[in-house]
Amino acid sequence: MKEPKVQVKNVRFHEGREGTGVNADFFINGVKCIHVLDDGNGGCLSIDILAYGSKDPEKIKALVAELEAYVDSLPEKPFEFNGTLLKDDNGNVRMIKNTLEDHLNDHLYEYEHQQVQKKIEKRMQTSILWGVPNNGSYGYIDFKRPLSTLPLEALQTKLNILVMEKCKKGVVILNTNLTTLGLVV
Repeated sequence: MKEPKVQVKNVRFHEGREGTGVNADFFINGVKCIHVLDDGNGGCLSIDILAYGSKDPEKIKALVAELEAYVDSLPEKPFEFNGTLLKDDNGNVRMIKNTLEDHLNDHLYEYEHQQVQKKIEKRMQTSILWGVPNNGSYGYIDFKRPLSTLPLEALQTKLNILVMEKCKKGVVILNTNLTTLGLVV
C-alpha cells in the first residue's frame, strides 16, 4: 500500500516539565487533517482529527482513514525502549505493531532533523564545525563572515589545528563546503 502524502506544518516547539513539547499540523494529500500536541510532560501525543467544524468533514475522515490503513499495513517493528531492544524469555526480539502516533512522531522527528540540517548548512558558510555525524550536537568556530572571504592559508592552518585537537573518538569536521573552497580536510 502506498503512503498518502503527509506534510508537517506550523510546528512550534516549547519546553514542558519533562522535556520538549510540540504543536503541529499534519496535511494529508494537501488537506489539513490532524493537529497534534505533545505537552512535554510525559505521555502520549494528543491527536486531534480536524473533521468536526470543517467544511468537508467526510473528506478529512476519509484521508485520516487512508493514512491509518497505510500505517496498519506496515510490518511490525522491533520493540525498543530507551535505545535497548526488548527481548522475550527465549531471547527473541519483541515486535510491536506500528500506530498512527508512531507514524506521526516519525514525521515530526524527520521534520526536526531537516530543520537542524538547514541550520548546520547555514552555519557552515561562516564557521568550521566538528562533531559526531548525525548526533545533533556539534562544536564550531564562527568567523563572523563567509569562509570564502578569508585568507586560504590561514583558514587551512586553523583547520589543521582543529583536526588535530578535536577529531578523536568518532569526531570529524562536519563542513561539506571546505573542498570547494580549496581546503584539505
